[in-house]
Amino acid sequence: MAAGIAKTPIHALSHGSNEFFLVAIIIAKQSPRTISMKSDGSSRSVWNFTLRDSPAHYINVSFWGSPEFMENMARTFHIGDIVDIVKAKATYARDQDANFMPNVTSPLVLRMSEGISEMCLHTEQDCAELVRLLRLPTRPIEARVTLADIHHNSQALQGKYVNLLVVVSSVGAVRQINTKRERQIECREVEMMDNSCATCLTLQIWDSEVIYQADNWKRRETVLFIADVKLDWNNYRKRICAAVTGRTVITENPDCPEAIQQRNHARTAPTVAVAILDHLATNFADPASISTVMSCNTVYSKAVSGEFGDSFTALVYAAVIEFDLDGIYPLTATKCLQCQQLVDDSVGLCMNSECPVSSGLERPVTERIFDLRVSLADHTGSLDKCRMSSSAAAHMLNCTPDDFDLMSLDAKTALKWQYLFHRCASRLVILPATNNRHSPLLSIVAIEKVSLTEYAEKLPMY
Repeated sequence: MAAGIAKTPIHALSHGSNEFFLVAIIIAKQSPRTISMKSDGSSRSVWNFTLRDSPAHYINVSFWGSPEFMENMARTFHIGDIVDIVKAKATYARDQDANFMPNVTSPLVLRMSEGISEMCLHTEQDCAELVRLLRLPTRPIEARVTLADIHHNSQALQGKYVNLLVVVSSVGAVRQINTKRERQIECREVEMMDNSCATCLTLQIWDSEVIYQADNWKRRETVLFIADVKLDWNNYRKRICAAVTGRTVITENPDCPEAIQQRNHARTAPTVAVAILDHLATNFADPASISTVMSCNTVYSKAVSGEFGDSFTALVYAAVIEFDLDGIYPLTATKCLQCQQLVDDSVGLCMNSECPVSSGLERPVTERIFDLRVSLADHTGSLDKCRMSSSAAAHMLNCTPDDFDLMSLDAKTALKWQYLFHRCASRLVILPATNNRHSPLLSIVAIEKVSLTEYAEKLPMY
């Protein structure tokens, strides 16, 4: 290095400093932005990225130059690269920088210019501590919000920036989008899950670097801590979605116990809608807590309106109009306890390719369950083919699935008439319809016959 140039850590920089060189790791970067200069009609580009050299210190960088030069620099350096920065100038960050850059610990920003500043890959073998920084989130883990919080408070969170700790559920293909200015840009969508609810959240990625990163994300395995992701309502999907912006920093597989918990949950969590509903119904802590009375019409209207991004519950007073206990279809089944999906009894193995059992990672564990459908009706309409949780069916029929299989046809018919066309109070868990699933899914988690007096008192008018 030239005389007077000394290696300086981020925390030791001060306003106006320029006689230093910095060694740090890139933890976030954006695509260059081109700005037309009004004075002479020329164009300049700025490339923003973020550097970190210790657990507590990270700083933003703005590199200015010609569009061709900045595009080349952005293609050359990537997240995870350890770089040497020379002849940058440290100045106080401006308020407007917060709109385009991540929230960092340094009050300064490094300004670099083509032809003056230098940036190159660090070649010394002293990078182990810097590499570890890639797994340290830039925000406290406790500062995150859960997906349940987002789905339950979607209206209040629209336009807000939040922190997430999630697991990748699926990674979509890269799509080419034509903008209004006749420019073609790339977009990618990633479905994210956590252990707070069964409904995923869609992450929309528009930045080429993060799109490139997502190629290496593994479904049900890669954990992401996403700092400052933006939430907005998606009219097409009829639910809230997240988007990566210039303020976002993504930490892959963060080094914390909470990440391990999320990964362990994701490996066996159901992702198919029917399995999600069964999982919700089976694990519903206290069906008696479902106390919001709704008519059949209200339940159906809410389930198809797009008002609810996640599940909701209802107490429905209605008559059982369909309860086919003595028909030709089997009413018991075998369920894989790892992925919550039904097992083909003729094969005896879980055939779900996403299940750890199917891939040989886990031992098969199954159980016999009831697989019943019940239709309900009141004066406002009907709820057809409601699934019944196995525990609710066992309580209703007062027998186990194995006992039911051994019953005679006459005994099953007698059981059927104990409830068919009787007035009942049914407690339901509902998965609303989505763009990908046009019909809602309903599960009865508890059902009991009620007197005419109670039925008349509780039945809603509409």
